[in-house]
Amino acid sequence: MPEARRRAAIGIFANSADLDAATLRLHDRGIDGYLSFQVEAGSSELEQGRGNPPLSPSTLDALRARFPHALVLRVDLTGGAKQDALVAQALLESAAQSVQLHDL
Repeated sequence: MPEARRRAAIGIFANSADLDAATLRLHDRGIDGYLSFQVEAGSSELEQGRGNPPLSPSTLDALRARFPHALVLRVDLTGGAKQDALVAQALLESAAQSVQLHDL
């Protein structure tokens, strides 16, 4: 049997106020499956994380190169196409510098 595909929406934010506004908007829409972290190179919190890493090493490296001081919001997409569209719309309407979809 094929393994279930895990997807996430990634929002890149310049500051915590913008990230907080986006998470509030997601929460108001019933979306609570998210985590946030700083993307800065050498962040011991990211390097020593337990369980599933927040993003793949190649994705983290690409984000670090493009947005070296950004805050990342990863929203786990588990609710099908309707949830995917709701999350994408909320992130696109936010102050995110970048919005991406990734397979984890």
